[in-house]
Amino acid sequence: MPERQVFAAVDLGSNSFHMLVARAEHNELRVIDRIKEMVRLGGGLDEQGNLDRATREAAVLCLARFGQRLAGIPAANMRAVGTQTFRRLRHPAGFLVVAETALGCPIDIVSGREEARLVYTGVSQGMPAAAARRLVIDIGGGSTELVAGEAVDPELAESLAFGCVATTREAFPDGRITPGRWRRAKRRIMGALRPYTARFRAYGWDQAVGSSGTMRAVDSMIRKRHPDRPAGFCRDDLIELRSCLFSAGHIDRISLAGLSERRRPVIAGGLVILDALMKALSIERLQTSDFALREGLLYDLMGRLGQQDPRDKTINAMAVRYECDQDQADRVCDWTRAAFEQVGPDWELTEEHRDLLMWAARLHEIGLAIAHEHYPAHSAYIVEHADMPGFGRHEQALMATLVGQQRERPDLERIQRLPPRLHQSSTRMLALLRLAVLMSRAHSDADFCDFALKVDKKRRLNLSLPPAWLESHPLTAQDLTEEAEHLQALGFSLRLGVLQTAIQE
Repeated sequence: MPERQVFAAVDLGSNSFHMLVARAEHNELRVIDRIKEMVRLGGGLDEQGNLDRATREAAVLCLARFGQRLAGIPAANMRAVGTQTFRRLRHPAGFLVVAETALGCPIDIVSGREEARLVYTGVSQGMPAAAARRLVIDIGGGSTELVAGEAVDPELAESLAFGCVATTREAFPDGRITPGRWRRAKRRIMGALRPYTARFRAYGWDQAVGSSGTMRAVDSMIRKRHPDRPAGFCRDDLIELRSCLFSAGHIDRISLAGLSERRRPVIAGGLVILDALMKALSIERLQTSDFALREGLLYDLMGRLGQQDPRDKTINAMAVRYECDQDQADRVCDWTRAAFEQVGPDWELTEEHRDLLMWAARLHEIGLAIAHEHYPAHSAYIVEHADMPGFGRHEQALMATLVGQQRERPDLERIQRLPPRLHQSSTRMLALLRLAVLMSRAHSDADFCDFALKVDKKRRLNLSLPPAWLESHPLTAQDLTEEAEHLQALGFSLRLGVLQTAIQE
């Protein structure tokens, strides 16, 4: 029997895959299981975004092992995310089908800034609450995240496309470590940092924190060399480790207490990045955190299931920023919600589908901020490409498909570009949103009426309206006639009827 209070987070990084399983006890999470495997997904990706066969097979086998542990946990209590290497895949859809089947859980590909937000959330949960400003740095296998904020709220977030795997491969291609190669790599990284350093420095912070494997490895090596020092490390410690790498001269000859064999092949790249960051941002000392993206993912999941879903905050902020018509959004949301309650169970739509549909309804006119002509297309572009904290790429793509196809003849190719697991649900959600937009076209509460919506054999929609209502609303009657033809493209038939309850009254 599924354990309702057990939650799982899966972090599919460019270097390591992590799974965290926790049980909710007294409004807190208690970790009951951890699994980490060094897959080095980023190491198997070429410059064109193709993943080699050996790495692909290793990743799928790891996910199958994770999947065994996830069995029995409710689907709503699990979330898996892919980061930088997943973002770089040339053809992600094919790999995702196999990966999700092995894992038994959908995989969200998150944007760089969303990854940074999740890292900050995780680190904040693992440290004492404080009003002071905090800088968090996470050096992963494929990217480096910089986040600054107060308490649990990040205010600046950037993801930079260099991590310990790729940097090691590019800076030390044959494994040789020399001062010249180190300086050249450091200059390249500092050049990539230049657009962001002024903003982060101006923001300021009272505490700098490092998370994930590179940071913990550095801290471990320093502890072994200087066991009496306080936790954390400074720039002088980093210089000391750098000298040790120069003395080794080759990655294969690195031998430092506190450095694991699994971390050794990529530690040089991680240290170069850290060296550049501490110099560019004038960081004198870094604390380390055992918490990272996976913990942030777990707490974010708890928020989604509770009363603090970060996606609600994002949608509300976007509606305000783009000056969406709140009254019209409420009308479309009300009609959509009522329709969903009537046909959602028959169409096997879940609460997650409902939430995504309602958020799409909330933002369906966001494109009017650009132009009235073709505003659904503008709405789709904004929703798909904007930084939306809390949302994965597939969630944004689904909502973009809904708002972009809210009127006129639907584009089936757009739906086919979504992951296969979303094809059926997206067409059903789209049918509801299209009807809601149509029935709310007058932008007037006075034209609203009671209705009944039923689905017959999954494909026939029966919409019943009050007697003579269509005769007194000829524009809507015409729109519904045209919509019946458009819905056929989605595989649905629309039949209009008279609301029997209205006759009895």
